[in-house]
Amino acid sequence: NKTNTNIIFHFLTRNDCDLTDMQAVKKVFMKIKPYIVIHLASMVGGVYENISNNYNLFIQNTRINTNIVEACNIFKIKKLINILSTCIFPDKDVTYPLTDDQIHNGPPHYSNIGYAYSKRILHIGSGLLPGVVDGTTKVVNIIPTNLYGENDNYNIKKAHVIPALIHKTYQAKICDTPLIINGNGNALRQFLYIDDLSNIIYNIAISINDKSRDLIICPPESSEISIKSIVNKIVNIFKFDGEIIYDSTQPDGQVKKTSQSNEEFINYKFTDIDIGLTKTIHYFINN
Repeated sequence: NKTNTNIIFHFLTRNDCDLTDMQAVKKVFMKIKPYIVIHLASMVGGVYENISNNYNLFIQNTRINTNIVEACNIFKIKKLINILSTCIFPDKDVTYPLTDDQIHNGPPHYSNIGYAYSKRILHIGSGLLPGVVDGTTKVVNIIPTNLYGENDNYNIKKAHVIPALIHKTYQAKICDTPLIINGNGNALRQFLYIDDLSNIIYNIAISINDKSRDLIICPPESSEISIKSIVNKIVNIFKFDGEIIYDSTQPDGQVKKTSQSNEEFINYKFTDIDIGLTKTIHYFINN
């Protein structure tokens, strides 16, 4: 039997525990007594939130990550599943497509250096867990490309690219104003629909034969798409026919982060971007 489907999942939010507070973290671990930890928590934002808030993103996320790793050590967790990000990869001195052996080859892009280094600390720290060293704890680091999906943060100033574009397009349509896009739209991304990632996380969680490893999760390289092309898809779904203005005085973030899934996910059928965008936009409009 390669899986355990009798797992009881406990879903925690920030209302259940302040993860920057070690005593609060130990208290919630003591209450639940977890066998597996799926570490999804982060203080996050899009490229402009990162640029303006790099220090705070580094400090808060480092606190969260080191507290989680230490609690896993204290309570002898059997499996820790971390969610990292392709932004942790170096901006230079890499070979595309990105592979998991290139994470620490150089500094990340300046635009999200605080968040990226906090995730690198999580990657290094969890690998040093005494349980990992003696083989009693398994650590699986999942490295997804840019995520999007229904239950996202649509705050225009803080959101990631797709939810911010959805909200901007919605506003431009109802207000009959031009749609203004920050940057020139040439940056390239591989967008990963959230249901695909959550299904993969679930299967890793229930597997009883897992081993410690790093896993890049992304649609194939052929699905890489420019921000300008994503804008065109979004405005078509909204049936927005107003003016689109690209403000090239604003930064674009990292130009490309072309990645390649680990071999076991090469044949995974990822959700088509048009289907995922349509679902996400309908959710936004209805809510």
